[in-house]
Amino acid sequence: MTRNMKSSNLIRNAVGVAVLGVAASVTAFAAPASATVTGIAIAPSPTFGAHSFGTGCSYTVTVSVDDDSQTVYFFEEGQGPTGFADAKPSGGVAKATWTPSSTKPTYLYAIQPNATSQIRQPVNIGTGVNLGSACVVS
Repeated sequence: MTRNMKSSNLIRNAVGVAVLGVAASVTAFAAPASATVTGIAIAPSPTFGAHSFGTGCSYTVTVSVDDDSQTVYFFEEGQGPTGFADAKPSGGVAKATWTPSSTKPTYLYAIQPNATSQIRQPVNIGTGVNLGSACVVS
């Protein structure tokens, strides 16, 4: 009986392709899901004046997330990802204290590592005078 080398190679190649397919499937299921910030809000403070937020005054920024295992990074537009704060979420929420750095119109951002998207909130900032229990903004 003669051995057919072509059929032996064909079987070996088919088995190799099948093993690679299984390995790729296992890798896809084992990969961590990307974390995503799903909402952002800035807690209202007693602020009086022409703008909603003022330099020199502090505000609580709260974000909703779908992954508590990833840190949330908060930053103003132009600050870059090091930003003004980072926080570990708990119960789908992360909070940080924000003090506006300038009076120019800007956005606040919140992002988690490996996220497929980031979320931003426009903010209107004026010059603030912190009176302790309230902020006067011009």
